[in-house]
Amino acid sequence: MSTSQSIFCVGVDHHATPLRIREILASSAPERWIPHLIEYRGADEVVFLSTCNRVEIYGRTERRGLEILSALAQALPHELGKNWRDACGVYLHEGISCWRHLAEVASGLRSMVVGESEILAQVRQAYGASHEAGGAGKAMHALFQSSLRAAKAARAAAGFGKGDASVGKLASEAMDEILEGKERRPLLVLGSGLTARSFILAEKSFSNRPIWVSSRSEDRLKQFAQDVGAEAVHWSDWPRAVKAASVVVSALAGGELPWSDCGNGGPELLLDLGVPRTLTGLRRSFPQSKWVDLEELARRSEVKPSSLQAIHRAEEVLRKHEESYVLGRVRRDGSMVFGE
Repeated sequence: MSTSQSIFCVGVDHHATPLRIREILASSAPERWIPHLIEYRGADEVVFLSTCNRVEIYGRTERRGLEILSALAQALPHELGKNWRDACGVYLHEGISCWRHLAEVASGLRSMVVGESEILAQVRQAYGASHEAGGAGKAMHALFQSSLRAAKAARAAAGFGKGDASVGKLASEAMDEILEGKERRPLLVLGSGLTARSFILAEKSFSNRPIWVSSRSEDRLKQFAQDVGAEAVHWSDWPRAVKAASVVVSALAGGELPWSDCGNGGPELLLDLGVPRTLTGLRRSFPQSKWVDLEELARRSEVKPSSLQAIHRAEEVLRKHEESYVLGRVRRDGSMVFGE
């Protein structure tokens, strides 16, 4: 079986799988999944991709069809494997369909916010993490490098990236709509990644209200706060900052944050952009606060007619790159020989 025929993708996304199910599937650290799946013969190569919208396993195997999902489920720890097997909305792409799916994901065509700005970097990071964990061999290298090159060209042709289409920007717009432009206390943003950055930059373009930012990574926090023009809050102090903030935004990964202090007052709005969600403890403590998570944001992100032409241009570019992947053309610079 050729390399291009042996690749696959198993996953779930926001279109058909509820957030609570995606949370469960994303709850284990991928750096542990990758060697585990290979050691227990779930697949020969593995890349794990988890974003706001999707949880996916890419890989190489000689198995076909439902045997792929069955082997992955058996290779995972029992409860996690059962969750994958029983999850609603699970999809499977094999061969060139897998390439096409990844290229569309990386270009932003399958995102909750079409053309979102974070996805290309997230796909790169997923491949890089797999490479470091020993999960990416020749097939995954060819798949991801080809798909990323195609996605970059498609985004350029469509004009994606202009105007910073992102989950963070969508969340900022939702926040201002929900709170109707009221004069507010400072915002507290938890996280220092791409989504946190896009949220803060979008909000700063709307107003000049104070923004506090806190992150588990103290090394990154100071530089991140300086880059986005926010005030850094030490991670140990973020629970105290909650009481003084009008809005708490989480762009963290890793699951629910510990929280036990009820007290009085609290934020007007909790915006949870994490998968798994991180602010459910605060939600219980502040039932009067308005609540928005990724499922609510998805309802606000319907494709506008003005976007359809850009989507068509992106699809045309991907179609041309797909032909190169199938035929195994060698580029002039000597990079990428596919289909071997």
